[in-house]
Amino acid sequence: MFLKKVASKQYNQPILHAMNKILRCLILSCCFCPGYGQNHQQPFEIQISPVFASAPLEAGRWYVSTNGDSIQLDQVRFYLSDIKVEWSNGLSVADPVKAHLVDIFEPESLIVVLPSAGNTTPKKIQFNLGIDSTTNVSGALGDDLDPANGMYWSWQSGYINLKMEGISPKCNTRKHVFQYHIGGYLQPNRALRKIELHIDSSTQKEIFVKMDLATFFSNINFTTLSRVMTPGSNAMKLANYCTQMFSIHAPKK
Repeated sequence: MFLKKVASKQYNQPILHAMNKILRCLILSCCFCPGYGQNHQQPFEIQISPVFASAPLEAGRWYVSTNGDSIQLDQVRFYLSDIKVEWSNGLSVADPVKAHLVDIFEPESLIVVLPSAGNTTPKKIQFNLGIDSTTNVSGALGDDLDPANGMYWSWQSGYINLKMEGISPKCNTRKHVFQYHIGGYLQPNRALRKIELHIDSSTQKEIFVKMDLATFFSNINFTTLSRVMTPGSNAMKLANYCTQMFSIHAPKK
């Protein structure tokens, strides 16, 4: 009810999005507290670490791809959905939240809180990059799947799985802008990609998933492809490049 009242007052959408994130984390934390229901496990975190090669990803900063292209990123947003973690004790724990909208320039969205499997270590993480067909045809949804978040085209085309925008001098467009809006849920242009990462070692409380955009841009030729805004063969090609960005990362202590 509170969120409906906030929305009715037309508050700034990023603020409402952040409030939804905080409320979900609080609910998860309460659900795993001792004495609540049958589950006595502590929350478990997945942390997304966005980089460009070895450099942290920052808005307004210039990067150079392996092709020699100068790149500045203004927006990178994407959906992680149907997250599942397999543990060394044989348990497989699914994320109770259907989908998370991640914005690499909003630090609070880079942390996903999941149920833990207890005194054991994670061995594998699986997730979808994007939104599945069933969800795409489920009608109006809320929270991170709310069309007001700017990640939804229409009922014919569905959700944008990943949105990446910026500038590069190599782009033959107005102000040298590139725009990649990758999505599509109908065959033969189903752009959702399933990603599976194996974990050699980890702490019990968190998994660090590195997202390296340099691997994506190593495949890009800005002179021939600087704008993708609809489902189709180009979106499918870019979706394949996206899967190369993710890996398990062990941060230095």
